[in-house]
Amino acid sequence: MQEIPRKLKSFLSILVALNLLFVGFIIYLLCFKQSNSLQLERIDIKNQDGANRVVISNENHIPKPIIKGKEYQRKMTPAGIIFYDKNGDERGGIAISEYDNMNLNAIAFDYQNADAIGMYAQDNILTNYFKAGISINDKDLSGKPGYNINRINIVTENGNASLVIKDANEIPRLVLKVDSLGVPAIEMYDKEGVVSWKKGD
Repeated sequence: MQEIPRKLKSFLSILVALNLLFVGFIIYLLCFKQSNSLQLERIDIKNQDGANRVVISNENHIPKPIIKGKEYQRKMTPAGIIFYDKNGDERGGIAISEYDNMNLNAIAFDYQNADAIGMYAQDNILTNYFKAGISINDKDLSGKPGYNINRINIVTENGNASLVIKDANEIPRLVLKVDSLGVPAIEMYDKEGVVSWKKGD
């Protein structure tokens, strides 16, 4: 049996730990006083130097992303949890948001400049459309904020499941998929993104 990649294993371990922490926090709140509830819009957990390490916030008070001490605009303003390194730079988080009739939920852990690995789920409020997946990126060594090189995607979209492996130019080179009818296929692409070999489908 093929061994789970170390990066994915670490990501799943952290995800389990976060879930246990969240469940423990909920149990604590429920048991602390059954007649009362704790109602807050934002919680900042800081280190001794005053830098944020964890922020829990609703969508109205979510902080802007910080990379190398500089703030950037968010594409959306979700509610969620944000993790920071000891310098106060964002290193990942959990986001829950709604945009253009879509529920968008994500968990991400970052390199120093942008996402390293992420898990997401989305579905349309008005239709039956849904999509969920895991995305794994290489680090962009140029250090360009907000951008890394996407290499692996594991996706299910409206019943069509696929594994897409890309080269360093983000061109898909190997695709394994099973469609909503259960039909499998394997495709290989050349460096221009043109199909060079195909089986099934």
